[in-house]
Amino acid sequence: MERVHEVFPLMVYQGSINCHEEFKEKYIDEIRSYWFNGFLNESPECSGKIFLHLNENYSELFSEVKRNVDRYFTTMNVDVNKLSYHVIKSWTGYHADNETPSISPHTHNESNISFVYYLKTDSTSDKFCVSVQGDNRNECVKGMFETADKYNLITGYNKYNCGVYTITPYEGTIVIFPSNLGHFTQKYTDRVDERIVIAGDIRVTLSEMDYFHHQGSTHPNLWKEL
Repeated sequence: MERVHEVFPLMVYQGSINCHEEFKEKYIDEIRSYWFNGFLNESPECSGKIFLHLNENYSELFSEVKRNVDRYFTTMNVDVNKLSYHVIKSWTGYHADNETPSISPHTHNESNISFVYYLKTDSTSDKFCVSVQGDNRNECVKGMFETADKYNLITGYNKYNCGVYTITPYEGTIVIFPSNLGHFTQKYTDRVDERIVIAGDIRVTLSEMDYFHHQGSTHPNLWKEL
């Protein structure tokens, strides 16, 4: 008998934003104005433009974010009725032209999950990439999965030996992933049009009434600032 046991898989979720067309028509120009200008600011925090979620006009969009976060956790058999989500930062990502640099590999601090909503993309938009942090657990011989121009041991990439996975940024979809997962964007071809996203970070806690569970943080309403 031959069987491959696939254990400890990483899940990156991609779902749809149902209000996408209406939201794009109403707010795309406004969302452009939220861009933190990566040429002048090292990160969105440096610009202060990290609070899109506080705009009441965007409440339907963030309701859709919540619906997708529920789906993300439900896929892992987590009881979402015992959870509470708190958007702590949200900002605009904007690739205006073919010269805009792609986003370098990074992780997000002080959040549990992160999301990217693709407000405007096309077939030439940069891919969203996630990467293995540290060694690939399947690389039992150090360097076995490394590649060179001429001499290689692996004959092609698959889900067991790859260190990077790419996701197509379909307009109107949202990608949700652990905040500590390394991620970046990669340019594969000359860009034809702009790429506009809304990205954000979420803290996940227990609901206010479920403080008797030990599997998560208590709700912020039960915290005390010192």
